[in-house]
This record gives sequence, C-alpha cells and structure tokens, in this order.
Amino acid sequence: MSKIEDFVRQVKLNCNISDAKFWGYYSICGLLMRYRELYRQEHSLSPWDDIDGREITCWIQARETLWRDLEALELRALVIGDRTYDPFDVSGVNAELAGAGLVYGSGYGAFNKPTFFVAFLDSAKDLYDYRIVAVGRELCRDIAATPAMLQGRCIYMRGEVLSHFIWDRFQDMRSNQFCAPSAMMFSHYGIAGTDEASPWLYERIGELAADAAEVFVMHEVGEAYEDACDEEWREMLSEGCDKATELFLRGIKDIRADTSLYGPLKLISIDRNLPQLSIFVAFMDGIRREIFPELRGAVQQFLGGNKWSLIESARSSGYQRTERLQQELVQLWLKYHDVASLARYVRERFPRPGQAKK
Repeated sequence: MSKIEDFVRQVKLNCNISDAKFWGYYSICGLLMRYRELYRQEHSLSPWDDIDGREITCWIQARETLWRDLEALELRALVIGDRTYDPFDVSGVNAELAGAGLVYGSGYGAFNKPTFFVAFLDSAKDLYDYRIVAVGRELCRDIAATPAMLQGRCIYMRGEVLSHFIWDRFQDMRSNQFCAPSAMMFSHYGIAGTDEASPWLYERIGELAADAAEVFVMHEVGEAYEDACDEEWREMLSEGCDKATELFLRGIKDIRADTSLYGPLKLISIDRNLPQLSIFVAFMDGIRREIFPELRGAVQQFLGGNKWSLIESARSSGYQRTERLQQELVQLWLKYHDVASLARYVRERFPRPGQAKK
C-alpha cells in the first residue's frame, strides 16, 4: 500500500466513524439522497449514471452494518510518514500533501457533524484575503458533503458535489411541474424538463455548475466577513439545540452571509447577472425562504421589468433583519445560556404549520 493510499484509508475511516455517529440525524428522504451520492462517489460514477437497485441495496445494508461496528469509536489521528496530525489540522496535512497534488478538507457541518474529504487539486486563486481552492475528483468523503466549505483562510469548492446537487435539481424538475425556480434556472442554460440525458445536456450542466460555483464561493466569502459574534454563535450551536432550532440558527447566519456586502446577492446585483440570480433563488431552501421572504416577491416583480433596484432593496432588508435576529439571539444566549430559550425564540418568530404564534 502506497503512502497516499494509506492516508486515504485513514481519512475514510474517520468519514465512516463520523457517519456512524450522525446518520440518524437525517430524515429518511435526506438519508436516501446522501446514500446515492456517496455510492456514486465510492464507485466513480457520474451524477447521471444509472445505479443498479439491487447493488445499492446490498451496499446500504453493508454500510449500516459497518456503522454499527464503528459508532463507539472516536476519530483517529492521521499518520503521514513519521508525523501525526490531528484530523482537523488542515494546514499541516495539506502542507504534507502539497507535492502529491492532493487537497485535504475537514470541519464541522450541520449538527456539529465532523466532515472530511480528500481530492485532487484542480486550481487555486486568491480572492480578497482568502485562497479559493477548486478540487477535482474526490478520493474519499463522508455522507454530509457540501459544495463549498470555509476552513481558516481557505474556501474549498467541490465540483463533484456541486454537479450532484445540480443533477438532483434537474431530476426534481422533471418529476415536479411546480419546480418554477429550478425551471427558471435551467432555462438560462437552454435546459428543459423534457430533455433526456445526453452529452449535450451534460455540457450545459457543466456551464451551469461553473456559474453556480461562483455563487457558492461568494456565500462562503460573505460568511467569512460576517464574523460578528462568531464565538457566541459557535457556542450556541455546540450546546445541543434541537434539530429545528439549529437549522434556523444556521439559516439566519446563511442569509446574513448571502445578503452582506461581500455575499453573492450583492455581486449578482452589481453585475446584473440574471443566470446567477436564478441559481441563487433555485438553491434557497424552505427554511431560508422563511427567513428571507421578501426575495420571492422582489424576484416576481423583477421579472416584469428587470429592475435590479428591487433585488438590492430586498438584499438590504434581508441583511438588516438577519442582523437583528442574530443580535437578539446572542443577547438571549448571553443572558440565559439556555438552548430552550433559543428554541422558544425561534418558535415565536417562525411558527411551524399548525402552531399558533404566541
């Protein structure tokens, strides 16, 4: 076994240990989607390659058995040559890997789940005070991959993961006639819900992915510069909030990053980039739509006359609201240091269906 193969094996063990401890946090639909994505990565399949139903069923059964065997284990230190690294020492590990053309990433995602990957380095460039690292084919990863991640002064853009995200949206659009935001996004690249898999379609999706990568990177840039109260915010998220509360806390931080002066919506507005605006809207999930409701109305009005001032007004309003929400939550935390008080605040500001607002 080569030095690199041994390193990848060590990282994959940490991926499996993390998955073993956190796979139960996902909904059934969310878990099935992640199963497919992880299966494709481990079998070097493209997002549009067919998966044999019997094979993935056996793979899922074997993976869940493995997770049960690993769930009591702790993450392992990484040994490269005669040196040992903490699994979150990204700078140290990447310095060791520099000559091999590989990139290592690690951090914490939703529910404080440790997340890891190893991939080939594609390209790197500087943006403001940050290094943007685009990674190519991934050699290993865990079940909770995101298209972009901020780690220290580096922002990792993961093209494989983004392509899977976009292909899943295409499949959703094909099966759901009410996916208007996705239909608008794909229409800017000449893609319709009736299109069949083909080299032409894959090329168009590649063009879309290149534009989407800029949107995801600028989100991470916005998050990097919107670092007020970061220490308190991380403390709140690490104290065991219930799932709904944590998702809203993360959504508030996401919208603040998206609507900041360094975030994607500001740049989209300045450049008057309609395709990227459609990408931004299509990838805004339900929770973030609740936190940033004026965007939908602004986009609907905008489409009637291309008045970019509507988008800028919505951006400013969303930023001010999430800044206020964040400040109020931090003040509540500093006063009580109690996750139950955070949950009550979220329920009152964003009541769920069937829940009366107090």
